[in-house]
Amino acid sequence: MPQNIRSTIQKRDDKGVVRHGGEWLAIWSDPDSLKSATERREDETRELALQKIEASLAATARSMAGQNIEVIFGTTGDSDKRRIALPKLAPDASNLAALRGQCDASASFLAHHNAALLDGQAPQDPTRSHLFRLLEHLRCEALEARAFPGVGANLVALHLDRLAHAQLLNAHLASLLPLAEALRMVCRDSFLGVREPSIQTAGFRMWDRWLRERFQDRFDQLGSALTDQRAFGEVANAFIAALLTELPSAGERKRRTLGDPGETTGNDTRDLRATDDPADAPLFEPGDLEAETSDMSSPIMAAPTRAPAPYRAFTTRHDRVVHASELAPAPSLRETRRKLDARMEEYRQEAMRLVSRLQRRVMALQSRQWEFDLDEGLIDAAKLDRVIINPGFEHAYKMETDCPFRETVVSILIDNSGSMRGKQIETACVVAELLAAALERCAISTEILGFTTSAWKGGNSCKDWLRAGKPTSPGRLNDLLHIIYKDAATPLRRARDSICAMLLPSILKENVDGEALDWAASRLMQRSERRKILMVLSDGAPVDQATLERNDDKTILDRHLRDVIAHVTYTGSIELCAIGIRHDVSSYYPVSRQVDQVTELADKTVELLDCLLVTRRQCN
Repeated sequence: MPQNIRSTIQKRDDKGVVRHGGEWLAIWSDPDSLKSATERREDETRELALQKIEASLAATARSMAGQNIEVIFGTTGDSDKRRIALPKLAPDASNLAALRGQCDASASFLAHHNAALLDGQAPQDPTRSHLFRLLEHLRCEALEARAFPGVGANLVALHLDRLAHAQLLNAHLASLLPLAEALRMVCRDSFLGVREPSIQTAGFRMWDRWLRERFQDRFDQLGSALTDQRAFGEVANAFIAALLTELPSAGERKRRTLGDPGETTGNDTRDLRATDDPADAPLFEPGDLEAETSDMSSPIMAAPTRAPAPYRAFTTRHDRVVHASELAPAPSLRETRRKLDARMEEYRQEAMRLVSRLQRRVMALQSRQWEFDLDEGLIDAAKLDRVIINPGFEHAYKMETDCPFRETVVSILIDNSGSMRGKQIETACVVAELLAAALERCAISTEILGFTTSAWKGGNSCKDWLRAGKPTSPGRLNDLLHIIYKDAATPLRRARDSICAMLLPSILKENVDGEALDWAASRLMQRSERRKILMVLSDGAPVDQATLERNDDKTILDRHLRDVIAHVTYTGSIELCAIGIRHDVSSYYPVSRQVDQVTELADKTVELLDCLLVTRRQCN
């Protein structure tokens, strides 16, 4: 080797780097080293811009707090009287509005509260103490928002961001929302003189109405005492006592049956609650106050004063059963398909693994199976020598058995209500399509259906009821929309675009589960297959605001769903099962699974189908 080359090569040291050409070079690669000079300059410019924004936020916090406090970004620690801890600003500044809100909330609390007075007035009971401290935080935020209207907008942005991360943003039931989040919105709006809910979702509108109908005078008293912490604390304690009197206790709730005051709609809010501060304990324990509020706003929780009338619809003139291709133009569906395919990698690896496993297990049972040692049938070649030696030899025949899956149809009925918007409906769409593909390869017919309503708050059916003079107990008061994404006779390759119509936000409204289940079961009964399986994917109890508000029987939709399930189960012609997405459906469906995280949907769905198709045993 030439001397000049040999001299440039040195031994590797114990840390994995070598001396080469007079410079230390890392064996491993720094990703940034692969960037061009232009890209590095852009990164530096972006980083400087983010640092300037963070410096501006820190200066604003110090000015608002009225003291020279330390503002730390990129930490989840607690804020105290000497510092404010804030999360890191995202590289694209997408969380800037929420970060401003958190900065304003922390600084306003430092500026306007007296810690000793707060501790002295706070109740000893943990639940009352949590509520009291929440109201004190809201008092301080309101004082700053009254002086600077932009602060109020920032606080709303923070609230929306917290709900989005807890996947509560589109909650369509009051029972899905913790009491703390409802108070946060209603108090903020009341203190600022806003009479319309600042978060326009069905669940928050329910809470807003229920709280204001009962405690508007209390909110007015709290608003009048904002500038006096001691007076505010006295009013707050009285308000909390009145509020908890209206809410039934946990023990009382457990004793009540469906239809009694304080009864829930079956929604399980476990792991869905939000907290006052990410580092604090939850405002309420699971199943305590936030789970028992249900649809009190309607007031859905009122007990019926007489025996409920049979379920009926005020009119069916406006109900529709449509094919998904009718819901949007073909180019729009193709574009939605393209976007979904681009995101499929997020689901493909895990979901495809699970679905492929199911497919292999089903197809293994569909391989040729024979019964041996028969007196008639096809000659068994393995016993041919015995027949030749002894022509009278019996049990020398075999016969192929029927495959248990060639006469099977599976129907997947998906809840298309507004609360399914976002990740939930996208995951349900992907899982349904993957299952349909796997079952189709196993010669199992599959159809994918959806159910929602054509309008919010009643639509044309409610208008007909108004024109008819508002007769009492009208029954169901909304226009049903039942959607066929893929029927059992259509190959999946011809239905892929139609399935994507499920992702259109415009179709996700309210849900009347009982009639949807009856419709899906009726379709199955028209099929010739000997075995029929109906799987329901739902994230909540049936809810239609117009129906629940205009009928004395507030359990009308829930009761009808139970009646339909009982009928389908009793007849035995259809094997019924369900997946509850963040919702315990075991009180409705005898065979069910609960999914607490959307990412578990594929796993639980495949598990349940595997249980029904392969093991053919009771899965409850």
